[in-house]
Amino acid sequence: MLEEVIDLSGGFVVALLPALSLAVPGIILFVVLPAILLFTLAVPLAAIGAVVAMPPYLLARWLQRRRGRSVSPPAGHADNALRSMRTSGRSRVPDLGRC
Repeated sequence: MLEEVIDLSGGFVVALLPALSLAVPGIILFVVLPAILLFTLAVPLAAIGAVVAMPPYLLARWLQRRRGRSVSPPAGHADNALRSMRTSGRSRVPDLGRC
């Protein structure tokens, strides 16, 4: 039984080889070439978008860093970067600690 299935599937492969040889140029023509064309069109648009979008982003980062440097750290806190952002020890969520 298994031999017959292998022979039959081998026969189908041999019978479909001409169709496969006709399909490969179609795949190249209708899938690969449009993908290459769309990629070549998308790369310059992405570059233009990056040139337009990056200066405001870089300016905002520069201003943020500049503002961060101008604020002097409080006296007595050498580990300013490791401290929590909370200013008090109390929770901001009401009734969180009560049971």
